[in-house]
Amino acid sequence: MPYLAYDPASGEIVGAVQDSPEWAGNKAAMGFTVLETPMMAEIAGSYVADGAVTPKTGVALAPDKSQILADGLDQAVVSVTVEGPQPPASIELLVGGQSEVVALSSGGGSLSPVSALTPCRVVVQLADGITFRAEPVIIEAVSHE
Repeated sequence: MPYLAYDPASGEIVGAVQDSPEWAGNKAAMGFTVLETPMMAEIAGSYVADGAVTPKTGVALAPDKSQILADGLDQAVVSVTVEGPQPPASIELLVGGQSEVVALSSGGGSLSPVSALTPCRVVVQLADGITFRAEPVIIEAVSHE
C-alpha cells in the first residue's frame, strides 16, 4: 500500500513511498500526518485538504514582454489566470520577493506594472505553492545605454 506524509498545518505533501510501514512510522514520529493512498500517481501536483489528496489549482502567469529597459519608464504587465470553476477573489504573488495581492474577476487579473531603474531580473511567482501551481516568470531589466 502506498503511504504519503503531509504537514497537517499546511497540507503540503512532504513525501510518499510504496509499501514501507517503517517509513510511515518515522514520518509520523516527526510530526507529519501519514495517509494510506490507493495510487501514487495522484500525489504529484497535489496537496492534502480535509484528509483527502486534492489536485493543486493551476495558475497561468503571462507577461506581455519578458524584457524591459532599466529606465524606470518601460514596463511589463503580467496577466494572471486561475483555472477551475470557482477561482478565488484574489491571489498573492511574490514579485522580486515582495508580496503583491492581485484582485481577480472571473479568475483573471493583472499584476501592477513591473519596472526597474537598474539592470536586474525580477522573478514573479506564486506565494502559495501548496494549493496552487504555476511556473514562475522572469522579467529582465536591461541597460538602456
